[in-house]
Amino acid sequence: MYPLCCSKKLKAPEHQVAGHSAKEGRLGPLADGEGRFFKPFQRDFRGKNEARFYEFFSSNKNAPNHIHGYFPAYQGTQVVEASNGSGKLPHIVLEDVVTGYLKPSIMDIKIGARTWYP
Repeated sequence: MYPLCCSKKLKAPEHQVAGHSAKEGRLGPLADGEGRFFKPFQRDFRGKNEARFYEFFSSNKNAPNHIHGYFPAYQGTQVVEASNGSGKLPHIVLEDVVTGYLKPSIMDIKIGARTWYP
Protein backbone atom coordinates (compact mmCIF):
# COMPACT_ATOMS: atom_id res chain seq x y z
CA MET A 1 0.00 0.00 0.00
CA TYR A 2 2.60 2.59 1.09
CA PRO A 3 6.39 2.19 0.77
CA LEU A 4 8.33 1.67 3.99
CA CYS A 5 10.84 4.24 5.09
CA CYS A 6 13.49 5.07 6.47
CA SER A 7 17.00 4.14 7.36
CA LYS A 8 17.56 7.68 8.60
CA LYS A 9 16.49 8.80 12.06
CA LEU A 10 13.32 10.83 11.95
CA LYS A 11 12.67 13.32 14.71
CA ALA A 12 10.10 15.86 15.78
CA PRO A 13 10.62 19.11 13.87
CA GLU A 14 12.33 21.84 15.82
CA HIS A 15 9.55 24.27 14.87
CA GLN A 16 5.86 23.55 15.36
CA VAL A 17 3.95 23.48 12.10
CA ALA A 18 0.21 23.89 11.56
CA GLY A 19 -0.62 23.50 15.24
CA HIS A 20 0.75 19.95 15.34
CA SER A 21 3.58 18.84 17.58
CA ALA A 22 5.18 15.41 18.01
CA LYS A 23 6.67 16.24 21.38
CA GLU A 24 5.77 14.70 24.73
CA GLY A 25 4.58 11.41 23.24
CA ARG A 26 1.94 12.90 20.95
CA LEU A 27 1.29 11.77 17.40
CA GLY A 28 2.61 14.47 15.13
CA PRO A 29 4.87 15.28 12.20
CA LEU A 30 8.48 14.18 11.81
CA ALA A 31 11.40 15.50 9.77
CA ASP A 32 14.48 13.79 8.38
CA GLY A 33 16.80 16.82 8.56
CA GLU A 34 17.35 16.62 4.80
CA GLY A 35 14.34 18.57 3.63
CA ARG A 36 11.52 16.06 4.03
CA PHE A 37 8.53 16.53 6.35
CA PHE A 38 6.44 13.48 7.34
CA LYS A 39 2.84 14.24 8.29
CA PRO A 40 0.90 11.28 9.76
CA PHE A 41 -2.37 10.35 8.12
CA GLN A 42 -5.39 11.25 10.19
CA ARG A 43 -6.99 7.98 11.29
CA ASP A 44 -10.25 8.38 9.42
CA PHE A 45 -10.85 9.12 5.73
CA ARG A 46 -9.28 12.59 6.00
CA GLY A 47 -5.73 11.26 5.76
CA LYS A 48 -6.37 9.43 2.50
CA ASN A 49 -8.30 12.41 1.14
CA GLU A 50 -5.44 14.76 1.95
CA ALA A 51 -2.95 12.44 0.21
CA ARG A 52 -5.25 12.26 -2.83
CA PHE A 53 -5.45 16.06 -2.89
CA TYR A 54 -1.65 16.43 -2.89
CA GLU A 55 -1.31 13.70 -5.54
CA PHE A 56 -3.88 15.40 -7.78
CA PHE A 57 -2.62 18.93 -7.20
CA SER A 58 1.06 18.11 -7.67
CA SER A 59 0.36 16.48 -11.03
CA ASN A 60 -2.28 18.98 -12.21
CA LYS A 61 -0.91 20.78 -15.25
CA ASN A 62 -3.94 23.11 -15.32
CA ALA A 63 -3.07 24.79 -12.02
CA PRO A 64 -0.95 27.90 -12.66
CA ASN A 65 2.72 27.56 -11.70
CA HIS A 66 2.55 30.55 -9.37
CA ILE A 67 -0.13 28.73 -7.33
CA HIS A 68 2.08 25.64 -6.97
CA GLY A 69 4.68 27.86 -5.29
CA TYR A 70 2.39 28.29 -2.28
CA PHE A 71 2.36 24.56 -1.53
CA PRO A 72 5.18 22.35 -0.27
CA ALA A 73 6.35 19.85 -2.88
CA TYR A 74 4.54 16.54 -2.51
CA GLN A 75 6.90 13.55 -2.36
CA GLY A 76 4.38 10.74 -1.94
CA THR A 77 3.45 8.64 1.06
CA GLN A 78 5.56 6.34 3.22
CA VAL A 79 5.07 4.15 6.25
CA VAL A 80 7.28 5.22 9.16
CA GLU A 81 7.41 4.64 12.89
CA ALA A 82 4.89 7.00 14.50
CA SER A 83 6.21 9.76 16.72
CA ASN A 84 4.19 8.47 19.68
CA GLY A 85 5.57 4.92 19.46
CA SER A 86 2.25 3.41 18.37
CA GLY A 87 3.82 1.50 15.46
CA LYS A 88 4.30 2.07 11.77
CA LEU A 89 1.76 4.43 10.21
CA PRO A 90 1.35 5.97 6.74
CA HIS A 91 2.61 9.54 6.43
CA ILE A 92 2.32 12.15 3.70
CA VAL A 93 5.83 13.22 2.70
CA LEU A 94 6.20 16.89 1.86
CA GLU A 95 9.01 19.34 1.30
CA ASP A 96 10.16 20.68 4.68
CA VAL A 97 9.78 24.37 3.88
CA VAL A 98 11.54 25.52 7.07
CA THR A 99 14.83 23.72 6.35
CA GLY A 100 17.67 26.18 6.60
CA TYR A 101 15.78 28.87 8.51
CA LEU A 102 16.70 29.81 12.08
CA LYS A 103 13.40 31.47 13.03
CA PRO A 104 10.83 30.51 10.38
CA SER A 105 7.34 31.97 10.22
CA ILE A 106 4.80 29.78 8.46
CA MET A 107 1.17 30.56 7.77
CA ASP A 108 -1.19 27.58 7.53
CA ILE A 109 -4.20 28.69 5.49
CA LYS A 110 -7.44 26.73 5.48
CA ILE A 111 -9.62 27.14 2.42
CA GLY A 112 -13.38 27.09 2.94
CA ALA A 113 -15.72 27.34 5.89
CA ARG A 114 -14.67 24.10 7.62
CA THR A 115 -11.85 21.61 7.51
CA TRP A 116 -13.95 18.49 7.99
CA TYR A 117 -16.83 16.86 6.17
CA PRO A 118 -20.38 17.42 7.43
